[in-house]
Amino acid sequence: MATYAKAPAKIILLGEHFCVYGAPALSMAINFYAKVKVENLEKNELHISSKNFGVSEVYRKDFKEGKKVLNPIRVAVESTLKHGGLTCKGLKVEVDSEIPVGVGLGSSAAISVSTIAATAKHVGLNLSKEDIRSLAFNSERLIHFNPSGVDQTTSTYGGILLYRIGEPIRRVKPQPQPVFIVGNTGIRRVTGRFVKKVGKLREEKTKLVEELAKKAESLVFEGVKALEEGNLNLFGRLMNLNHELLCRIGVSHEKLNLFVDAARKAGALGAKLTGGGGGGCMIALAKPENWVGVVEAIRGVGGEAYKVEIDWDGVQSWVNPSRLGG
Repeated sequence: MATYAKAPAKIILLGEHFCVYGAPALSMAINFYAKVKVENLEKNELHISSKNFGVSEVYRKDFKEGKKVLNPIRVAVESTLKHGGLTCKGLKVEVDSEIPVGVGLGSSAAISVSTIAATAKHVGLNLSKEDIRSLAFNSERLIHFNPSGVDQTTSTYGGILLYRIGEPIRRVKPQPQPVFIVGNTGIRRVTGRFVKKVGKLREEKTKLVEELAKKAESLVFEGVKALEEGNLNLFGRLMNLNHELLCRIGVSHEKLNLFVDAARKAGALGAKLTGGGGGGCMIALAKPENWVGVVEAIRGVGGEAYKVEIDWDGVQSWVNPSRLGG
């Protein structure tokens, strides 16, 4: 018998980078998914394969050696089994993710979350979403320097979330539902590198970064209010202001700025980078009647662009294979 799970990608609407240092962030799960299949093996081995990276590995004995790119998946499996007081009797784990890698959409978090959910379902562990989120943090620490936790939280719970380290998450219900466009520069980068860059800036210019963090915090809370009250014009302006703050801490990129400008000129209510920066993706808030024009404008300056939907469910697991494509 095989078990399956899927977990969504995420975008940060407001507050990235500053949330690492205690400021809040506003995140949204989107309809791109990391999918995982888990089956039994007769041998006492752990087989992991990733279609995205085109790699596979067989782990024996203590499962400690193997390809670095697969280590977070291995840790996700091990952490899940350890949580349940179990040892691996032989498992085959297949990862198939449609989330672009290294562009700020939380691909690694979604893979970890999905792997944990599928493994738990397969071995009969009844994990809560909070359990899954906590276990996924172990894998994320292998990939991102000092992760804030927002990626795995959003992938686990789904929806639009107000997130702050150490505080309960709050679900945000927008009225009406906003239309977001993702623009991908195609420039892959390592988020941890930019987290370290901001950390260094914070050490050298503490007062400046703390002032910007306070401004970012204010933008996030204003953004929550704007979404819940249906004031999308204001939310778009807050996105623009957030992008300026991110530019000031040096995490934007000329291509991101080009896409942001193109989206705004095409009628987007607001646009900003999303995630770690330095390449990767930007997002734009579009009017329902002109989102196609925003997509075309981003594509017109060399980007890959697509309209995304909110994923309200977060991680899901099941035993019926027909749902894997959903």
